[in-house]
Amino acid sequence: MVEFGCRRFVMAVMLAAICASTYGLQSNVRQEAARHFERASLFAKEGKLEEAAREYQIGLRIDPSSVAAYDNLGVVYFKQGDFRHAANAFLSAHRLRRDDPAVSFNLGLALFKAGDCKAALAPLTQGIGSQQHTDDARLLLGTCYFELKQWHASVEQLALVQREKPDDEHVLFLLFNDYRNVGQRGKSFQAAARLIKTHPDSPFVFEMLGEAEDTEGRPQQAEQELKRAIAAAPLAPELHFLLGYLYWRWQHYAEAVAPLEDETRIDPSFAPPYYYLGDIWLRRANAHQALPYLKKALQLDPTYSLAYLGLGQAYEELGNYQKSISFLRQAVRRMPNDAKPHYWLGQVLIRAGHVKEGQDELAAVNRINAAKTKVPGRAPQTVTK
Repeated sequence: MVEFGCRRFVMAVMLAAICASTYGLQSNVRQEAARHFERASLFAKEGKLEEAAREYQIGLRIDPSSVAAYDNLGVVYFKQGDFRHAANAFLSAHRLRRDDPAVSFNLGLALFKAGDCKAALAPLTQGIGSQQHTDDARLLLGTCYFELKQWHASVEQLALVQREKPDDEHVLFLLFNDYRNVGQRGKSFQAAARLIKTHPDSPFVFEMLGEAEDTEGRPQQAEQELKRAIAAAPLAPELHFLLGYLYWRWQHYAEAVAPLEDETRIDPSFAPPYYYLGDIWLRRANAHQALPYLKKALQLDPTYSLAYLGLGQAYEELGNYQKSISFLRQAVRRMPNDAKPHYWLGQVLIRAGHVKEGQDELAAVNRINAAKTKVPGRAPQTVTK
């Protein structure tokens, strides 16, 4: 099954946790800046976020030393879903007050929501020192470490959260996956059993059962469990994607389209469903329809290896070998041990007249495949997000 993602499990908690700073303005702050900040605060309370952001920006041009204004501007951007600008505002506040764990937490949260888990680690570590956000910071840290495949570090943080929240369904589900990845099956089973006991109707339970059914080669049962998860939490990010991905893997491409499109509406900032929708159009030999989806996937996540591969395939179909080769080279650099990008690059290079270089790429395909066959009991690899 597709590799587990953790984005949705902190969303409800974190949106409630972030709050505007209440630092008082210093006496030497210019009255004009203070008036803009006061207007911004009133606009924010009324839900007029664009007006609030504009007033904060005007005031900060006058008084660029206000930690409170930068912090509150970050909150406004965060509520608008503009996490990158929120992170920039929190970073400005953090630079002015580096020893404030609440500001550090806000910065780490915004970076996490912007998809930059690596950059979020340091401020979230500082955010643990905030009495208000200690558990939330640890939960985010554990999630970021999971996304970065640093399983042991993830376990360390999440186990501390579980001491305070032993029956939290988000934490139990994360630990179930974490312990499984570090090979501690007993602890993984314990987390799963506690989750099922304490939250039998949780969408996390249905997803967990769906994954188990899929692993055992029972696709119909896996489909039923994922549909139960969606019914329990129809707006939860990633669940529709997981169902669409399952259909895609089973080559039920027509059935995969609807849940993948549902995912793009639930979370427009999530890249994988755009890639798989593009891939489905490629399989239908329609590169023109595939291109917008593939470009969107790469725009949302410039590190997304499969998006480079998909764009290389699309431009090959359109006869634009120069662009195809450029994207396929990027895919090879990002997936050097995967035969597929080497194969596509080799084929396109030969068609473009670069026969020797193309043959070298195809030789790399043979070496990769031969190396895999030498490893006894190697599990077949699946395309992950």
